Amino acid sequence: MVVEIERTARAALTVLKDHHLQACLVGSAACAIYGMKNRVPNVWSPFFDSTLASHIDDRQDVDIIVVTDMDPEHIKRLFVAANSAFYLRPSINPQNSYRVLWFTISFRRSCKVDILIPSLFSLPKIPENKIAYITPSQDMPVVAFLVLLLLKLKAWADHRVDVRQHMLDKVVVDSKDINELVILGVTQYHAHLGQETWLPNGFKQESKERVHIYKEQWPESKRFWRAMGL
Repeated sequence: MVVEIERTARAALTVLKDHHLQACLVGSAACAIYGMKNRVPNVWSPFFDSTLASHIDDRQDVDIIVVTDMDPEHIKRLFVAANSAFYLRPSINPQNSYRVLWFTISFRRSCKVDILIPSLFSLPKIPENKIAYITPSQDMPVVAFLVLLLLKLKAWADHRVDVRQHMLDKVVVDSKDINELVILGVTQYHAHLGQETWLPNGFKQESKERVHIYKEQWPESKRFWRAMGL
């Protein structure tokens, strides 16, 4: 994982820890910690020409699930109050009422930080033993591998049916990520749905349905999903 992403993630996790909020990384940063090589997370600046918006949106950021029922907008304000390197800007979409959290890397260069809560994914509060610490990034908690994979699969499924071209463009990258992750899940992390008894039945059923669709698109992935109980 690139130094700038690590710096952003560590700064964000420090703020949350100081506020006694349990959290873990998801998204591409977590994938990189688990060893995914398909792509390296990078950062980008919020200061850009609107004509480049579709290109910019393909860049990566730091995604963090905060294990709380607190309003994400309130959590974002905690960051700004705690560390002057964090700041808020309006969404580039004027229809969105939320504000976007950024971490300052250098002059005119920042990294976006997405603050998420479990209920956004129909998940309960993530048990402490389902948050992992992977060497050599053991100071940065990540969500359990199979949950990370299933959230990545959900993103793939959502992007497939999105009407916006820049979201549809993400499907190919999502697929490459997933095809690498399923191999890691079997060969390195021995992930299995049976180990995730805390997951709601509805989440597991929806995930199985997505897996079925994915296997039709990528039949070579079938044996890996099967080995993980899916």
